[in-house]
Amino acid sequence: MASWVLSAFSDRSSVVMLTLYKSMVRSRLEYCCPVWNPTKISDIQKLDNVQRCFIRKIAGLRDMSYWDRLRKLNMMSLQRRRERYCIIQVWKIANGHAPNDVEMQFKD
Repeated sequence: MASWVLSAFSDRSSVVMLTLYKSMVRSRLEYCCPVWNPTKISDIQKLDNVQRCFIRKIAGLRDMSYWDRLRKLNMMSLQRRRERYCIIQVWKIANGHAPNDVEMQFKD
C-alpha cells in the first residue's frame, strides 16, 4: 500500500503525505494490533521500516534522523503506538468497558 501511495501521488508536502499515510498505510499496519502485537525484534523492525521509509519521502525531512522526523511531524513510532493500544485495551477490560472474552484475571 505504501508503494502504491508513493507512486500514485506526486505531491510530497507534509500535509498531503501525512494524510495519505495515516489513512491508507498506518491504518492497515495497526488493524487489531492488540491481538497480533509482534514480539520478535525483527518483526517489529519490519513494521517500523514501513513508516521509516514513508516519512523519509516527505519534502524537507530527508536529511533528518528517523527520531527527528517523528518529533518534527509530532508522531510516535509504530511500536510505541502498539504498546499504547495494548495498555488501553487492558485498561478497558479491567474496568469493564470492553468484553473479557479470554477471561483475563486481574489481581489487586
